Amino acid sequence: MTRSRSCRQSREAETVRALRWQWWRLVAGLRLRRLGGRLAVESAGTPRVLGPLRLETGPRPGTLTLRLGREVRIGRECVIDLADGADGLVELGDGVQLQSRVRLQPWGGAIRLGAHAQVRDGCELKSKGELRVGEHAICGRNVTLHCHESLTLGERVGLAERVTIADSDHCADGSDTWFMDQPVIADPVVLERNVFCGTNVVVLRGTRILRNAVVAAGAVVAGGEHPSGWLIGGTPARPIKPLSTTEQNDPAIPLR
Repeated sequence: MTRSRSCRQSREAETVRALRWQWWRLVAGLRLRRLGGRLAVESAGTPRVLGPLRLETGPRPGTLTLRLGREVRIGRECVIDLADGADGLVELGDGVQLQSRVRLQPWGGAIRLGAHAQVRDGCELKSKGELRVGEHAICGRNVTLHCHESLTLGERVGLAERVTIADSDHCADGSDTWFMDQPVIADPVVLERNVFCGTNVVVLRGTRILRNAVVAAGAVVAGGEHPSGWLIGGTPARPIKPLSTTEQNDPAIPLR
């Protein structure tokens, strides 16, 4: 009897969840259509949305495309922010988890999260280009990812709290011209598989960190390629020491 009641309650909860999701799709789609935009949803399953998913737009939104895998979980007070006059793509693979107060900004670009990736409380992911987060990667609380052209986190990358990664910045030439009116300079950023960044790390344009490396807390990685399997730290960051005897004995990597 108890098992039967539990199964019935589970089915009822699934039905309610599906109805809530369909209602959100209807309301969001009508709102975008009224403003001249469009909502396109491709879903392999019904996401578990723990609170209202807010959609923010300007007066002339483009098309928002959502691609959702199975068993996606979206926390409370999450926001999808669609840029004025631009299309956007958000792709969440199977088992992706967004915790609370996550802001996704596909401002004319794509945000793609691989299967079982986790984006924790207070993160902001903004993309005018191609932002990719690999399978099982973790973005800790209050992480900021800013993609102008290309930003890639490989599988099982780990970002601790308050990490900032940007593939671009505004040129500042010392003149009276406001920095926001200066040209944007972009260079791809790649963190390969199993890279870990400690708390408050900043990774700037043109950086490539090879697999299995660890970036020490508070480091500023200001471009260039950094070796696999090494501890990287400092401001600006540099390779400090190998994390294994194999890397330490590699003559191609000079000790410092």
